[in-house]
Amino acid sequence: MTSSETLEVAFVSDGSSGATVWDTTNGTMLKTYRHTGSIGQNCMSLLGNDYLIAADKGPLIQTWPINSQERTHQVRMLCGGKINSLAASPDGLYIAVAISEKLQVWMACSGRLLTTVSRHFQPITIIKWSSDGSYLVTGGEDGLVCVWSLAKLVNISRSSMPQIFFSGDQIDQSAPNYIFSDHSVRITGIYIGDCTRCIRIFTISVDKTCKIYDLSTGIMLLSVAFDIIPSSLTVDSVETAVYIGTTVGPIRSFDLTSPPRTRECYISDKESGIKFIGHAKAVTSLSVSLFGDTLVSGSTDCTIRTWHIASRQCLRTIQLKEPVINMFLTLIPRQLTANELEPSIILRSFKKTEELEDDNFIEVYCHNDLFEEENDTYGFKEDTSIREELEKTKTINARIYEFALNSILKDSEPNLKEDIDISSFSIVDLEEFDGEKNGLGDGDDTTEHSTTPRKKKRGRRKSKKNVNDVNISNIYKYS
Repeated sequence: MTSSETLEVAFVSDGSSGATVWDTTNGTMLKTYRHTGSIGQNCMSLLGNDYLIAADKGPLIQTWPINSQERTHQVRMLCGGKINSLAASPDGLYIAVAISEKLQVWMACSGRLLTTVSRHFQPITIIKWSSDGSYLVTGGEDGLVCVWSLAKLVNISRSSMPQIFFSGDQIDQSAPNYIFSDHSVRITGIYIGDCTRCIRIFTISVDKTCKIYDLSTGIMLLSVAFDIIPSSLTVDSVETAVYIGTTVGPIRSFDLTSPPRTRECYISDKESGIKFIGHAKAVTSLSVSLFGDTLVSGSTDCTIRTWHIASRQCLRTIQLKEPVINMFLTLIPRQLTANELEPSIILRSFKKTEELEDDNFIEVYCHNDLFEEENDTYGFKEDTSIREELEKTKTINARIYEFALNSILKDSEPNLKEDIDISSFSIVDLEEFDGEKNGLGDGDDTTEHSTTPRKKKRGRRKSKKNVNDVNISNIYKYS
C-alpha cells in the first residue's frame, strides 16, 4: 500500500440522488450525502475541509457538513436563478456561482453578494479557481474563456458604475483581465496550473481542440487539435502530461516535455500512442493523484476506473448504478469520520439583496463568530462562563464603590450652607429654620441682626399680656 492510497479519496455524484465518497484504491464507499435530486454537472465543490456544497440545476445551493449524511437546514444559500455551475475558492471564503451568462461572487462568512458581472453571451458552463484563489476562469456555451481577477471583482463600485462590460473608450473595473475567443463552440473543460513561475490555463472545447494560455501575459502558447470531441481534462502535478477524456471512451494523453515546433498541431487517432482504453462511453471527469502515479476517471458508462499511468493498466473498477456526473480527487478531510464537526469556516445564509455599504467599512470575522447566531450553532453551545464571571465582577465592583462612598459620607461632617439646597425650601421653612438657629445660640454673643427680631416678639407678647390683665381688672371692678 503506497502513501497515495491512504491520503486521497474521490467525491462522486452520479445520476441518482446525492453524492458519495470513495476510496479508489480498494473500492470501498466511505460516506454518502443524501439528497432528493440529481446534482448538475460542474455543480459540486468542497467548501474548505468542512462542507460539501452542490446544486441540482435549481436556485438553491445544498450544504452538507463533511461528517454528516444529512443536509444542514440552518444555512440557506438561495441565489437569484437557476445555477449552471458553481465553485468555492480554495480557502473557503468565496463561492462563485454561474446563473445563465452572469457570474456572481458571494462571501461565505457573511452571506453577502459581492458582485454580479456579465461578459458571456450564452450560459456559463464551467468555473475554476486558481490555486491561490486570486483568479477565476469561466467558460461558456459561446466558446469564450474569461479570466477574472478576484481583487477587481471585490472592489467594484456598486453604487455608481454599472457592473457590465463596455467596449470603446469607457473603462469598466468589472471587465475580465483576458477574454480568449479562440474556441468556436462550448467549453467542456478548464484546468489552471499550480506552477508559481508561469501559471498556464488549459481549455478544451467541442470544436475538438485543446489550447494552452499563459495567465500572466494572456498569450496562447499551444493549440492541439484532435479528430474526436474532448469531454474532460486534467494535468499532472508537475504539468508535463495532459490527459484528455473523449466522448467515445478512450483517454488520450500528450507530453509537454517535447512540444511541437509550431504553435498549432494536429494529433490523430493513429498518432496518439498513449491511450487508456476501458470506458465504453463519454468520460465526464478526470483527476490525477497527488504523487502522479495513478489516474482516476468517471464515465457515463456508470463506472469509476483507477489507472496506473506508467503501464496504462486499469487497477480497479467501481461499478455504480447511474452515470458519473462529477468526480474529483482530494486529500481526505480531517473531520470526514468525526462525530462532531468543529468548523474552521464561518458559514451564513445568503442575503436576498446586494447591500450598499460604506466604502470605509470593513467586516472582520473571527473564530468566535461561528457560534454567535442561534441559527448557526451546528450543535455547539456557547461557552458563557467568561461572560458570567464578568457580570459577577461588575456587581462586586458596584457594591464596593457604594460601600466606600457611604463610609466617606458618614465620616465627614455635613456643611449645611454647602449641602442644603436653599431653593428647595419655602419662606415659612426658612423663618422656622432661622428661629431654631437663634434658639441654639442663647448664651452666646449674637449680632444685632439676629437679636432684633427676638426682642420684638417678646415685646409683642408682653403687650398682649398687659391688655389681658387690664381687661380682667375691669371685669372685677365693674362686678
